[in-house]
Amino acid sequence: MDEAKQVMLKAAELLQHGRRICIATIIKKEGSGPRSVGSKMIFCEDGETFGSIGGGAVEYEVGKITGEVLESGTPRLLEFDLSGKQPEIDAFCGGRVSVLLEPIGTSKRLVVIGGGHVGRAVAELADRVGFAVTVVDTRSDIFSKIATKTIRLVAATPDEVPKSVKIDMSSFVVICSRSHSLDEAFLAAVLPFRPRYIGMLGSRNKARVILKDLQAKGFDRDLLEKVHIPVGIDIKAVTPEEIAVSIVAELINETRKGSGDSQ
Repeated sequence: MDEAKQVMLKAAELLQHGRRICIATIIKKEGSGPRSVGSKMIFCEDGETFGSIGGGAVEYEVGKITGEVLESGTPRLLEFDLSGKQPEIDAFCGGRVSVLLEPIGTSKRLVVIGGGHVGRAVAELADRVGFAVTVVDTRSDIFSKIATKTIRLVAATPDEVPKSVKIDMSSFVVICSRSHSLDEAFLAAVLPFRPRYIGMLGSRNKARVILKDLQAKGFDRDLLEKVHIPVGIDIKAVTPEEIAVSIVAELINETRKGSGDSQ
């Protein structure tokens, strides 16, 4: 099996596990260069790489902008002069190469905090409609009830969340742990990351109490007002499965914003 096929098989494996990646491909070469047309390399959002497009300065320069490409979701064509005339490229092969950088994979990353009845139902439904789902709970023993193999399971306390879970400004977070105090602690842990969407299970009275408490602890009021409490579209849901439908429907609606598909 040639190297390009091996890289694409690795890409398929990463995508199956909900990873977002950039695939860099040499699509044109003039003159001398370290790799041939068709050579591929994977750049993961966490910095991990697979394959090669020549090493050295070319790979370094490509790696520097993969974050921008993943964030925008737009492919980018890069041109490199290997004659020594391009200051940032310390190479003297004498040729030129064109590299196509393509972002691939879902940008719909959902962190469900709480693996109880509701959290499990939300995670499994969200996984079925295309979210890359991570479930976080302080109790690792409840994870055996989650049958879906593509869902990532993380045992962590609120203090451990920053080091244990990938959350950024494109992430979705739903908080439905086993107690109000844990909900508040987890909310305080994820707010500094400014996720795209944060929803919390509970009543409007719970919202007032928790948000007032967090504001007193120094959290920005404008940021707190973006938290969706109660989470989900109001469909008079009662069962965990119905609640999951209402929550995932709201998540889907959020992903459509700005796409021209929302009403």
